[in-house]
Amino acid sequence: MGLIKQLISNFLGSNKVFYYSKLHKKTPVIINDVDFGHILKDKQAIITGGSSGIGMSIARKMIECGAAVTIVGRNPEKTQKVAKELGCNFLLIDLTDTHAMIAAVTDFIADKRIDILVNSAGVTDKEGWLEKTPENFDLILNTNLKAAYFMSQTIAKHMLEHQIQGHILNVSSSSSMRPGWGPYQLSKRALNGMTMGFAEKLAKDGITVNGLAPGITVTPMASKFMDTDNLAYYNPLRRAETPEEIANLAIFLVSNLGTSIVGDTIMITGGSGMFSSTF
Repeated sequence: MGLIKQLISNFLGSNKVFYYSKLHKKTPVIINDVDFGHILKDKQAIITGGSSGIGMSIARKMIECGAAVTIVGRNPEKTQKVAKELGCNFLLIDLTDTHAMIAAVTDFIADKRIDILVNSAGVTDKEGWLEKTPENFDLILNTNLKAAYFMSQTIAKHMLEHQIQGHILNVSSSSSMRPGWGPYQLSKRALNGMTMGFAEKLAKDGITVNGLAPGITVTPMASKFMDTDNLAYYNPLRRAETPEEIANLAIFLVSNLGTSIVGDTIMITGGSGMFSSTF
């Protein structure tokens, strides 16, 4: 009987997102989009992962705030389509090819002034516990951590050389606060540490480095966790975050409003990252 109860509990646990979204009505959620004016006027920004999800929302919001944005993506058709939609520049780079990435970015910024870097590119872990493969591990760490590290290094050198008091923002995850039994959690926890490290080294030169850590957010990446047509989610707020909410926080952190915040990774999770690692 104990085994049967455990099996039932495990089944309900693995499907609680589905049942929660079905049991709760789709009530309207009003997201207050913050009007920052042209707080980023004349700023030049590069955003990895800018062709979808959170990265795309940050790019759109930055453009609204007056910045000139370049999005970095790997898929030519998708990246060009989004760049045209947003009215911004784009770079086609495979972030897992570190040497090629450094060369391409270095060449691109040679005659430019870059004030803001947002490392938003990321991939999730699709392999089960104890079924992890070295290939999947490398893909996740190379995309979520190694690419962010060397993008930050490349842009930091540029800022130091040109005496730019700029901003670097890393998009982490609430998963960074959870036990690291998979490469995704490990990559995001390491990213938080990297944020602190770069912040410590660069703050004296007027370069501000921070991170933000979303919880479950209504993006294509979240489709395996929830019904993306329904914001209902079993965190303390009882709903998922939207990319627009993440973008509002990003603008604050990469503008002069966030200059005195140094080395922090700010949680924006609807309470799931703050109160319980089970959410």
